[in-house]
Amino acid sequence: MTPSASASATSEIGLTWFMRLRWWAVAAQLAAVVLARAIGERLPDGPLLAWAALMALTNAAVQQLRRHSKIEGAAALGGLLVLDLLALTSLLALSGGPSNPFSIVYLVQVSLASVLLSARWAWATVLLSVGCYGLLFGLVPVGAHDGAHHAHAAGAAFRAHLWGMFFAFSGAAVLVATFVTRVTRALRAREQELSGARERLARSERLASLMAQAAGTAHDIGTPLATIALAATELEREAAGRGDLQRIGSDARLIREEVERCRGLLDRLSARAGELVGEVPALVDLAALIERVGVSLGSDCAARLRAEVAPQVGQVRVPPRAFAQVVSNLLRNAFDASPRAGLVELRVTRQGSRLQLEICDRGSGMTPEQLAQAREPFFTTKEPGAGLGLGLFLADRFAGQLGGSLSLRPREGGGTCVTLELPA
Repeated sequence: MTPSASASATSEIGLTWFMRLRWWAVAAQLAAVVLARAIGERLPDGPLLAWAALMALTNAAVQQLRRHSKIEGAAALGGLLVLDLLALTSLLALSGGPSNPFSIVYLVQVSLASVLLSARWAWATVLLSVGCYGLLFGLVPVGAHDGAHHAHAAGAAFRAHLWGMFFAFSGAAVLVATFVTRVTRALRAREQELSGARERLARSERLASLMAQAAGTAHDIGTPLATIALAATELEREAAGRGDLQRIGSDARLIREEVERCRGLLDRLSARAGELVGEVPALVDLAALIERVGVSLGSDCAARLRAEVAPQVGQVRVPPRAFAQVVSNLLRNAFDASPRAGLVELRVTRQGSRLQLEICDRGSGMTPEQLAQAREPFFTTKEPGAGLGLGLFLADRFAGQLGGSLSLRPREGGGTCVTLELPA
Protein backbone atom coordinates (compact mmCIF):
# COMPACT_ATOMS: atom_id res chain seq x y z
CA MET A 1 0.00 0.00 0.00
CA THR A 2 1.32 3.40 -0.99
CA PRO A 3 1.64 6.25 1.55
CA SER A 4 -1.24 8.12 -0.08
CA ALA A 5 -3.45 5.03 0.00
CA SER A 6 -2.55 4.43 3.66
CA ALA A 7 -3.35 8.04 4.56
CA SER A 8 -6.63 7.83 2.65
CA ALA A 9 -7.62 4.66 4.50
CA THR A 10 -6.75 6.30 7.84
CA SER A 11 -8.88 9.32 6.93
CA GLU A 12 -11.84 7.14 6.02
CA ILE A 13 -11.67 5.21 9.28
CA GLY A 14 -11.10 8.40 11.27
CA LEU A 15 -14.07 10.09 9.58
CA THR A 16 -16.35 7.23 10.63
CA TRP A 17 -15.34 7.48 14.27
CA PHE A 18 -15.31 11.28 14.26
CA MET A 19 -18.89 11.36 12.99
CA ARG A 20 -19.89 9.03 15.81
CA LEU A 21 -18.17 11.39 18.25
CA ARG A 22 -20.15 14.29 16.78
CA TRP A 23 -23.42 12.41 17.30
CA TRP A 24 -22.43 11.97 20.94
CA ALA A 25 -21.62 15.70 21.10
CA VAL A 26 -25.11 16.50 19.78
CA ALA A 27 -26.63 14.32 22.48
CA ALA A 28 -24.39 15.91 25.14
CA GLN A 29 -25.44 19.43 24.11
CA LEU A 30 -29.12 18.53 24.29
CA ALA A 31 -28.59 16.88 27.68
CA ALA A 32 -26.72 19.98 28.93
CA VAL A 33 -29.63 22.24 27.94
CA VAL A 34 -32.16 20.00 29.69
CA LEU A 35 -30.01 19.63 32.82
CA ALA A 36 -29.30 23.38 33.03
CA ARG A 37 -32.99 24.19 32.89
CA ALA A 38 -33.74 21.59 35.52
CA ILE A 39 -31.27 23.06 38.03
CA GLY A 40 -31.94 26.69 37.11
CA GLU A 41 -28.54 27.46 35.52
CA ARG A 42 -28.24 30.00 32.71
CA LEU A 43 -26.86 28.64 29.42
CA PRO A 44 -27.05 30.03 25.87
CA ASP A 45 -29.81 27.60 24.94
CA GLY A 46 -30.43 29.07 21.49
CA PRO A 47 -26.86 28.82 20.19
CA LEU A 48 -26.38 25.40 21.79
CA LEU A 49 -29.48 24.02 20.10
CA ALA A 50 -28.58 25.74 16.81
CA TRP A 51 -25.09 24.24 16.77
CA ALA A 52 -26.48 20.83 17.77
CA ALA A 53 -28.88 20.99 14.84
CA LEU A 54 -26.07 22.09 12.47
CA MET A 55 -23.83 19.21 13.61
CA ALA A 56 -26.65 16.73 13.07
CA LEU A 57 -27.40 18.13 9.60
CA THR A 58 -23.75 18.12 8.51
CA ASN A 59 -23.31 14.57 9.79
CA ALA A 60 -26.35 13.44 7.82
CA ALA A 61 -25.15 15.27 4.71
CA VAL A 62 -21.68 13.74 4.88
CA GLN A 63 -23.14 10.26 5.38
CA GLN A 64 -25.30 10.74 2.29
CA LEU A 65 -22.35 11.96 0.20
CA ARG A 66 -20.17 9.05 1.36
CA ARG A 67 -22.91 6.61 0.44
CA HIS A 68 -22.72 7.84 -3.16
CA SER A 69 -18.88 8.21 -3.12
CA LYS A 70 -19.08 11.95 -3.82
CA ILE A 71 -16.66 13.12 -1.13
CA GLU A 72 -13.20 12.09 0.06
CA GLY A 73 -12.60 11.15 3.68
CA ALA A 74 -9.79 13.67 4.23
CA ALA A 75 -11.77 16.57 2.76
CA ALA A 76 -14.88 15.72 4.77
CA LEU A 77 -12.94 15.23 8.00
CA GLY A 78 -11.00 18.47 7.56
CA GLY A 79 -14.17 20.41 6.80
CA LEU A 80 -15.96 19.04 9.84
CA LEU A 81 -12.99 19.87 12.08
CA VAL A 82 -12.96 23.48 10.85
CA LEU A 83 -16.72 23.74 11.36
CA ASP A 84 -16.44 22.37 14.89
CA LEU A 85 -13.63 24.79 15.72
CA LEU A 86 -15.86 27.71 14.69
CA ALA A 87 -18.74 26.24 16.67
CA LEU A 88 -16.57 25.83 19.77
CA THR A 89 -15.35 29.41 19.45
CA SER A 90 -18.86 30.81 19.24
CA LEU A 91 -20.05 28.75 22.21
CA LEU A 92 -17.04 29.78 24.30
CA ALA A 93 -17.65 33.43 23.35
CA LEU A 94 -21.19 33.10 24.74
CA SER A 95 -20.14 31.35 27.94
CA GLY A 96 -17.15 33.08 29.49
CA GLY A 97 -14.71 33.46 26.61
CA PRO A 98 -11.09 32.61 27.44
CA SER A 99 -11.99 31.96 31.08
CA ASN A 100 -14.21 29.00 30.12
CA PRO A 101 -12.35 25.80 31.14
CA PHE A 102 -13.71 23.99 28.07
CA SER A 103 -11.27 25.95 25.91
CA ILE A 104 -9.03 22.91 26.38
CA VAL A 105 -11.20 21.22 23.71
CA TYR A 106 -9.17 23.16 21.12
CA LEU A 107 -6.30 20.80 21.91
CA VAL A 108 -8.56 17.81 21.18
CA GLN A 109 -9.21 19.17 17.67
CA VAL A 110 -5.48 19.64 17.10
CA SER A 111 -4.77 16.08 18.24
CA LEU A 112 -7.47 14.62 15.97
CA ALA A 113 -6.15 16.52 12.94
CA SER A 114 -2.57 15.44 13.68
CA VAL A 115 -3.49 11.76 13.94
CA LEU A 116 -6.07 11.46 11.17
CA LEU A 117 -5.02 14.01 8.54
CA SER A 118 -1.91 15.16 6.73
CA ALA A 119 0.70 17.47 8.23
CA ARG A 120 -0.74 20.41 6.28
CA TRP A 121 -4.16 19.87 7.81
CA ALA A 122 -2.61 19.47 11.25
CA TRP A 123 -0.71 22.77 11.07
CA ALA A 124 -3.72 24.53 9.57
CA THR A 125 -5.74 23.30 12.56
CA VAL A 126 -3.05 24.57 14.95
CA LEU A 127 -3.11 28.03 13.39
CA LEU A 128 -6.91 28.17 13.33
CA SER A 129 -7.19 26.98 16.95
CA VAL A 130 -4.64 29.47 18.22
CA GLY A 131 -6.32 32.23 16.22
CA CYS A 132 -9.79 31.37 17.53
CA TYR A 133 -8.52 31.12 21.12
CA GLY A 134 -6.83 34.50 20.80
CA LEU A 135 -9.99 35.96 19.24
CA LEU A 136 -11.87 35.15 22.43
CA PHE A 137 -9.81 37.77 24.30
CA GLY A 138 -11.11 40.41 21.91
CA LEU A 139 -14.70 39.16 21.73
CA VAL A 140 -15.14 38.64 25.49
CA PRO A 141 -13.03 40.91 27.72
CA VAL A 142 -12.27 39.30 31.06
CA GLY A 143 -15.10 40.08 33.50
CA ALA A 144 -17.62 40.99 30.79
CA HIS A 145 -20.01 38.29 32.02
CA ASP A 146 -21.19 38.61 35.55
CA GLY A 147 -21.64 34.93 35.82
CA ALA A 148 -18.45 34.00 34.08
CA HIS A 149 -16.06 31.63 35.72
CA HIS A 150 -13.54 33.54 37.88
CA ALA A 151 -15.36 36.85 37.20
CA HIS A 152 -14.61 37.95 40.75
CA ALA A 153 -10.88 37.76 40.06
CA ALA A 154 -10.89 39.67 36.82
CA GLY A 155 -7.96 41.80 37.82
CA ALA A 156 -4.51 42.10 36.36
CA ALA A 157 -3.36 38.87 37.98
CA PHE A 158 -6.24 36.90 36.52
CA ARG A 159 -5.77 38.42 33.05
CA ALA A 160 -2.12 37.42 33.26
CA HIS A 161 -3.24 33.93 34.24
CA LEU A 162 -5.55 33.68 31.20
CA TRP A 163 -2.86 34.94 28.84
CA GLY A 164 -0.52 32.39 30.36
CA MET A 165 -3.07 29.69 29.59
CA PHE A 166 -3.27 30.96 26.01
CA PHE A 167 0.48 30.81 25.50
CA ALA A 168 0.64 27.41 27.22
CA PHE A 169 -2.07 26.14 24.88
CA SER A 170 -0.24 27.53 21.85
CA GLY A 171 2.99 25.80 22.85
CA ALA A 172 1.19 22.55 23.62
CA ALA A 173 -0.63 22.65 20.27
CA VAL A 174 2.66 23.10 18.40
CA LEU A 175 4.31 20.26 20.33
CA VAL A 176 1.35 17.93 19.84
CA ALA A 177 1.21 18.65 16.10
CA THR A 178 4.98 18.20 15.70
CA PHE A 179 5.25 15.00 17.70
CA VAL A 180 2.06 13.31 16.53
CA THR A 181 2.52 14.08 12.83
CA ARG A 182 6.08 12.74 12.89
CA VAL A 183 5.10 9.60 14.76
CA THR A 184 2.13 9.08 12.44
CA ARG A 185 4.36 9.54 9.39
CA ALA A 186 6.87 7.04 10.78
CA LEU A 187 4.13 4.53 11.55
CA ARG A 188 2.70 4.86 8.05
CA ALA A 189 6.15 4.37 6.55
CA ARG A 190 6.64 1.29 8.72
CA GLU A 191 3.23 0.01 7.68
CA GLN A 192 4.20 0.49 4.05
CA GLU A 193 7.45 -1.44 4.61
CA LEU A 194 5.58 -4.28 6.30
CA SER A 195 3.02 -4.33 3.51
CA GLY A 196 5.82 -4.48 0.95
CA ALA A 197 7.50 -7.30 2.88
CA ARG A 198 4.23 -9.25 2.99
CA GLU A 199 3.77 -8.74 -0.76
CA ARG A 200 7.33 -9.89 -1.48
CA LEU A 201 6.82 -12.94 0.73
CA ALA A 202 3.59 -13.82 -1.08
CA ARG A 203 5.32 -13.38 -4.43
CA SER A 204 8.20 -15.58 -3.30
CA GLU A 205 5.80 -18.27 -2.14
CA ARG A 206 3.96 -18.20 -5.46
CA LEU A 207 7.26 -18.31 -7.33
CA ALA A 208 8.47 -21.20 -5.19
CA SER A 209 5.26 -23.06 -6.02
CA LEU A 210 5.80 -22.38 -9.71
CA MET A 211 9.42 -23.52 -9.51
CA ALA A 212 8.40 -26.73 -7.78
CA GLN A 213 5.73 -27.35 -10.40
CA ALA A 214 8.20 -26.67 -13.23
CA ALA A 215 10.83 -28.92 -11.66
CA GLY A 216 8.29 -31.69 -11.18
CA THR A 217 7.08 -31.36 -14.75
CA ALA A 218 10.63 -31.38 -16.10
CA HIS A 219 11.42 -34.50 -14.06
CA ASP A 220 8.24 -36.29 -15.16
CA ILE A 221 8.78 -35.47 -18.83
CA GLY A 222 12.51 -36.04 -18.69
CA THR A 223 12.14 -39.75 -17.88
CA PRO A 224 10.08 -40.73 -20.95
CA LEU A 225 12.20 -38.46 -23.11
CA ALA A 226 15.31 -40.34 -22.00
CA THR A 227 13.61 -43.63 -22.86
CA ILE A 228 12.58 -42.34 -26.29
CA ALA A 229 16.10 -41.03 -26.95
CA LEU A 230 17.61 -44.39 -25.99
CA ALA A 231 15.19 -46.31 -28.19
CA ALA A 232 15.78 -43.94 -31.11
CA THR A 233 19.55 -44.31 -30.74
CA GLU A 234 19.30 -48.11 -30.73
CA LEU A 235 16.99 -48.03 -33.73
CA GLU A 236 19.35 -45.73 -35.61
CA ARG A 237 22.28 -48.06 -34.82
CA GLU A 238 20.37 -51.11 -36.05
CA ALA A 239 19.40 -49.33 -39.28
CA ALA A 240 22.93 -48.14 -40.00
CA GLY A 241 24.48 -49.88 -43.02
CA ARG A 242 21.23 -51.52 -44.12
CA GLY A 243 19.76 -49.99 -47.24
CA ASP A 244 16.26 -51.37 -46.65
CA LEU A 245 16.14 -49.65 -43.22
CA GLN A 246 17.76 -46.38 -44.28
CA ARG A 247 14.46 -44.50 -44.09
CA ILE A 248 13.77 -45.89 -40.62
CA GLY A 249 17.25 -44.81 -39.53
CA SER A 250 16.58 -41.31 -40.80
CA ASP A 251 13.31 -41.17 -38.85
CA ALA A 252 15.07 -42.43 -35.72
CA ARG A 253 17.68 -39.69 -36.09
CA LEU A 254 14.88 -37.11 -36.41
CA ILE A 255 13.22 -38.48 -33.28
CA ARG A 256 16.48 -38.22 -31.34
CA GLU A 257 17.02 -34.62 -32.53
CA GLU A 258 13.48 -33.66 -31.52
CA VAL A 259 14.02 -35.22 -28.11
CA GLU A 260 17.11 -33.05 -27.65
CA ARG A 261 15.01 -30.07 -28.71
CA CYS A 262 12.41 -30.98 -26.09
CA ARG A 263 15.14 -31.17 -23.48
CA GLY A 264 16.24 -27.67 -24.44
CA LEU A 265 12.66 -26.48 -24.07
CA LEU A 266 12.55 -27.98 -20.58
CA ASP A 267 15.73 -26.12 -19.71
CA ARG A 268 14.19 -22.86 -20.87
CA LEU A 269 11.03 -23.65 -18.91
CA SER A 270 13.16 -23.96 -15.79
CA ALA A 271 14.88 -20.68 -16.64
CA ARG A 272 11.55 -18.87 -17.03
CA ALA A 273 10.48 -20.24 -13.68
CA GLY A 274 13.48 -18.57 -12.09
CA GLU A 275 15.73 -21.64 -11.90
CA LEU A 276 18.87 -19.69 -12.76
CA VAL A 277 20.75 -20.19 -9.52
CA GLY A 278 24.40 -21.07 -9.91
CA GLU A 279 25.06 -19.38 -13.24
CA VAL A 280 28.34 -17.49 -12.98
CA PRO A 281 28.47 -13.96 -14.47
CA ALA A 282 30.83 -13.75 -17.42
CA LEU A 283 32.08 -11.10 -19.83
CA VAL A 284 29.90 -11.11 -22.95
CA ASP A 285 29.77 -8.99 -26.08
CA LEU A 286 26.40 -7.36 -25.57
CA ALA A 287 25.85 -6.40 -29.22
CA ALA A 288 26.43 -10.00 -30.32
CA LEU A 289 24.18 -11.34 -27.54
CA ILE A 290 21.37 -8.96 -28.54
CA GLU A 291 21.74 -10.06 -32.14
CA ARG A 292 21.45 -13.74 -31.15
CA VAL A 293 18.36 -13.04 -29.06
CA GLY A 294 16.74 -11.23 -32.00
CA VAL A 295 17.44 -14.16 -34.32
CA SER A 296 16.01 -16.64 -31.80
CA LEU A 297 12.69 -14.78 -31.86
CA GLY A 298 12.13 -15.64 -35.53
CA SER A 299 12.49 -13.86 -38.85
CA ASP A 300 9.28 -11.85 -38.49
CA CYS A 301 10.29 -10.38 -35.11
CA ALA A 302 13.89 -9.87 -36.22
CA ALA A 303 12.66 -7.77 -39.17
CA ARG A 304 10.59 -5.57 -36.84
CA LEU A 305 13.33 -5.08 -34.24
CA ARG A 306 15.34 -1.86 -34.27
CA ALA A 307 18.28 -2.49 -31.96
CA GLU A 308 20.85 0.18 -31.13
CA VAL A 309 23.80 -0.63 -28.88
CA ALA A 310 25.99 2.35 -27.98
CA PRO A 311 29.68 1.82 -28.93
CA GLN A 312 30.87 2.50 -25.37
CA VAL A 313 28.88 -0.46 -24.03
CA GLY A 314 31.34 -3.08 -25.25
CA GLN A 315 31.56 -6.13 -23.02
CA VAL A 316 29.57 -6.47 -19.81
CA ARG A 317 29.69 -8.99 -16.99
CA VAL A 318 26.28 -10.67 -16.62
CA PRO A 319 24.92 -14.23 -16.32
CA PRO A 320 24.69 -14.85 -20.10
CA ARG A 321 21.86 -17.38 -20.19
CA ALA A 322 19.71 -15.57 -17.64
CA PHE A 323 20.31 -12.17 -19.26
CA ALA A 324 19.44 -13.50 -22.71
CA GLN A 325 16.25 -15.08 -21.34
CA VAL A 326 15.19 -11.84 -19.64
CA VAL A 327 15.82 -9.78 -22.79
CA SER A 328 13.95 -12.37 -24.85
CA ASN A 329 10.95 -12.22 -22.51
CA LEU A 330 10.87 -8.41 -22.60
CA LEU A 331 11.10 -8.37 -26.40
CA ARG A 332 8.34 -10.95 -26.73
CA ASN A 333 6.11 -8.80 -24.54
CA ALA A 334 6.89 -5.77 -26.71
CA PHE A 335 6.12 -7.64 -29.94
CA ASP A 336 2.88 -9.01 -28.48
CA ALA A 337 1.81 -5.51 -27.42
CA SER A 338 2.66 -3.88 -30.78
CA PRO A 339 0.54 -4.10 -33.95
CA ARG A 340 1.43 -6.88 -36.34
CA ALA A 341 3.69 -4.67 -38.44
CA GLY A 342 4.71 -2.38 -35.58
CA LEU A 343 8.36 -1.80 -34.81
CA VAL A 344 10.00 -2.49 -31.45
CA GLU A 345 12.92 -0.31 -30.39
CA LEU A 346 15.79 -1.57 -28.23
CA ARG A 347 18.45 0.86 -27.01
CA VAL A 348 21.43 -0.07 -24.85
CA THR A 349 23.57 2.62 -23.23
CA ARG A 350 26.13 2.82 -20.46
CA GLN A 351 26.12 5.66 -17.93
CA GLY A 352 29.16 5.41 -15.72
CA SER A 353 29.00 2.05 -13.96
CA ARG A 354 25.35 1.42 -14.89
CA LEU A 355 24.05 -0.38 -17.96
CA GLN A 356 20.64 0.72 -19.27
CA LEU A 357 18.58 -1.38 -21.66
CA GLU A 358 15.35 0.22 -22.87
CA ILE A 359 12.67 -1.58 -24.92
CA CYS A 360 9.75 0.43 -26.33
CA ASP A 361 6.69 -1.02 -28.05
CA ARG A 362 4.06 0.72 -30.17
CA GLY A 363 1.00 -0.75 -28.54
CA SER A 364 -1.97 0.91 -26.87
CA GLY A 365 -0.02 1.51 -23.66
CA MET A 366 -0.97 0.89 -20.05
CA THR A 367 -3.07 2.80 -17.58
CA PRO A 368 -1.35 4.14 -14.42
CA GLU A 369 -2.97 1.31 -12.45
CA GLN A 370 -1.62 -1.30 -14.89
CA LEU A 371 1.86 0.23 -14.80
CA ALA A 372 1.82 0.00 -11.00
CA GLN A 373 0.83 -3.70 -11.08
CA ALA A 374 2.80 -4.82 -14.14
CA ARG A 375 5.70 -6.30 -12.16
CA GLU A 376 3.49 -8.41 -9.93
CA PRO A 377 3.46 -12.17 -10.65
CA PHE A 378 0.65 -13.50 -12.85
CA PHE A 379 -0.49 -10.01 -13.86
CA THR A 380 -1.00 -9.70 -17.62
CA THR A 381 -2.87 -7.48 -20.06
CA LYS A 382 -2.88 -10.20 -22.72
CA GLU A 383 -5.86 -12.29 -23.69
CA PRO A 384 -6.60 -15.30 -21.44
CA GLY A 385 -4.24 -18.15 -22.30
CA ALA A 386 -1.78 -15.87 -24.13
CA GLY A 387 0.66 -15.63 -21.25
CA LEU A 388 1.25 -16.39 -17.56
CA GLY A 389 2.13 -12.81 -16.59
CA LEU A 390 5.61 -13.74 -15.35
CA GLY A 391 7.92 -12.01 -17.84
CA LEU A 392 8.13 -8.63 -16.11
CA PHE A 393 8.08 -10.21 -12.66
CA LEU A 394 11.06 -12.46 -13.43
CA ALA A 395 12.90 -9.58 -15.14
CA ASP A 396 12.36 -7.43 -12.04
CA ARG A 397 13.56 -10.31 -9.83
CA PHE A 398 16.62 -10.83 -12.04
CA ALA A 399 17.48 -7.12 -11.86
CA GLY A 400 17.05 -7.09 -8.08
CA GLN A 401 19.39 -10.06 -7.65
CA LEU A 402 22.12 -8.21 -9.55
CA GLY A 403 21.59 -4.91 -7.72
CA GLY A 404 19.68 -3.28 -10.57
CA SER A 405 16.11 -2.19 -11.21
CA LEU A 406 13.26 -2.48 -13.70
CA SER A 407 10.94 0.44 -14.46
CA LEU A 408 8.06 1.13 -16.84
CA ARG A 409 6.82 4.38 -18.33
CA PRO A 410 4.41 5.44 -21.08
CA ARG A 411 5.97 6.03 -24.49
CA GLU A 412 5.33 9.32 -26.24
CA GLY A 413 2.98 8.65 -29.14
CA GLY A 414 1.58 5.48 -27.59
CA GLY A 415 3.00 2.32 -26.16
CA THR A 416 5.16 1.44 -23.18
CA CYS A 417 8.89 1.61 -22.50
CA VAL A 418 10.57 -0.87 -20.14
CA THR A 419 13.98 0.08 -18.75
CA LEU A 420 16.29 -2.55 -17.29
CA GLU A 421 19.18 -1.04 -15.36
CA LEU A 422 22.08 -3.20 -14.18
CA PRO A 423 25.55 -2.64 -12.73
CA ALA A 424 27.95 -2.90 -15.67
